Amino acid sequence: MKIVELNPDQIITLNDFPVHSLEMLKKYFDQCQNNEPMPLVPVISLETVRGSLSPEVVKEFEQFVQRNPLVQYFMLDGSHRTTAAALIGRQIKVAVCDHDDDFTELKKMVASGEVNESGVLDDDLEQNIKVLNDHFASRPGFMTVKQKMDRMIAENFIPSYMLENHLPAIK
Repeated sequence: MKIVELNPDQIITLNDFPVHSLEMLKKYFDQCQNNEPMPLVPVISLETVRGSLSPEVVKEFEQFVQRNPLVQYFMLDGSHRTTAAALIGRQIKVAVCDHDDDFTELKKMVASGEVNESGVLDDDLEQNIKVLNDHFASRPGFMTVKQKMDRMIAENFIPSYMLENHLPAIK
C-alpha cells in the first residue's frame, strides 16, 4: 500500500451530493483548520479500475478523464474529509489500495485511528471495484473532489464561516 498526498482535482469523488452530514464536515473542517492529522482516505488508481467498468459507465468515464487530465484515483470513502481538506486548501492524504492485501493492512490501522472503520475495508479489490461500478451506474456522472466542493459552494451547502475564512485558499 502506498500513502500519498493529493490535490482535490486528482480524485474522483462519490456522487453523494451534497455531503450527508454538515456536522461531520464541520468536525473535519475544524481538524484541518487546526492542522490536526486526519484518517487516511482509501482510493484505487484509475488504471486498476478502468478495465473493470461496465460499458454504460466506461464511456462517460473516459470522456470525464479526457476533460480532467489530472484525475488519477477513485475515492472509496471520505467525502467529508476530502471536502474539508479542499476547503482549507490542504492536500488530501490517501492510501492507494490496488491489491487485496492493502485492504487488510488498512483494517489493521483502524485501531490506531489512522483509518476510519468502513465497509470498504471488509471487501477485496474486486468487490470494491464492483461497488464503484454499481455506484456510478446507478448515479451517472463523475466529478472531482474540487468540482464537488465548488458545486457545494455555488449551491450554498457550505456554511458561511467556512467560506469567510478560507475562500482565498480555494480560488
